Amino acid sequence: MADRHGNRCWAHRAEFIFFQRKLLVAFKETKSSPSASTNEISQKTGPGVESNSGTQADSSSVSAVGAGSSLAGLGAETDRDKALNLFTRGTELLEQRKLTEAIEKFEASLRLDPESEDTHYNLAFALAKLGRTEDAIREYKEALRILPDYAEAHNNLGNLFKNQGKLDEAIQHFNAALKIIPDHPSARNNLGVALAQQGKIHEATLHFAKAIELQPDYVDAHYNLGSAYVSQGRLDEAVTEFTAALRIQPNFQPAGQALMKVQQTRALQRSAQK
Repeated sequence: MADRHGNRCWAHRAEFIFFQRKLLVAFKETKSSPSASTNEISQKTGPGVESNSGTQADSSSVSAVGAGSSLAGLGAETDRDKALNLFTRGTELLEQRKLTEAIEKFEASLRLDPESEDTHYNLAFALAKLGRTEDAIREYKEALRILPDYAEAHNNLGNLFKNQGKLDEAIQHFNAALKIIPDHPSARNNLGVALAQQGKIHEATLHFAKAIELQPDYVDAHYNLGSAYVSQGRLDEAVTEFTAALRIQPNFQPAGQALMKVQQTRALQRSAQK
């Protein structure tokens, strides 16, 4: 699929991941715009819960009251508790797409607990949704200052740089995410998109294929791999990938349109050979 300037468009996958005390719940949303964005929200629901590179929450890390604490202290709400409540409410608002209100809660939370990487992360997500890209970049960088191995922050920051056309910086962050989590399908797909935009189609093809190997139902990776095959003149393989994308998501219009164009091209080639 090409945009109005004739440049090939690459698909993306946006993901929301919520961190909870006892379990990890993932909600994924696929869009068909020309970017390659993976955005994830982190959520904590109890004091002391910590994320590990944006992938898990450890229930054993919940803080306990010390033996020397007074009984009166048991009912006191600490700044950390208040910050956590604000974070949780902000994340609920973010789920409801109430971005301005969510940002207010995250900012209030950070005034009480400025070293919360997940609050910086979710604030960055909300800011990016409002188009406040530079502010979002600042907050993702803060999350990475606190937790350098925050793979999802690297991934999302890479997407913001990619959307600004800063492809070298984007690739640096996608590679950082993959160094932390080598089997990260979204980072693989996003790296492939950035490489494709640099004209490195062969390298991009390898990353799209790896993303599909890691997540066979990854619609956008199938579409992107098909687009890369079209660029290489490998039309039969492109048909296979576009068909796979439509099998997974029948209403995925970019794949349907691309498949139609490839089939028309192949028909013209066959006619010319007769």
